[in-house]
Amino acid sequence: MYSDFDGTLLRELEHIDSTVTVLSTFNNEGLEVLYKNQYRTVPVTGENSFLVNIGKLVDDLIDNKVPAVRHRVAEVDFDRYSVTYFLGPQFDADISRSMSGAITQAGQKYKIFGEWIKDYLGAIELFYY
Repeated sequence: MYSDFDGTLLRELEHIDSTVTVLSTFNNEGLEVLYKNQYRTVPVTGENSFLVNIGKLVDDLIDNKVPAVRHRVAEVDFDRYSVTYFLGPQFDADISRSMSGAITQAGQKYKIFGEWIKDYLGAIELFYY
């Protein structure tokens, strides 16, 4: 698959995560983040480090204090592997208001996390296929 953004051959399409993602890329390159309208290579984590990525919902819940980053995985000419852990709230968690009490973007349509994530992941799956 190729990027609609710049035509790069991809292993994983551009997307923004939903909540919190903890990732180890070990010594495998390919992860790229969109910064100032340009995709840039993310340094590998090595054997003893992790990346923590803030997703769309968390960005919204913490009043946009830490931005959710659009990212992708470029195709590489070797077997690439990584380990990912996705962290999110309980399905019945109230996501309608941010830490400051403002109505979140998600909260305009959903009250609980389970409703939101079902539609968010469904939209991503439709996007991929």
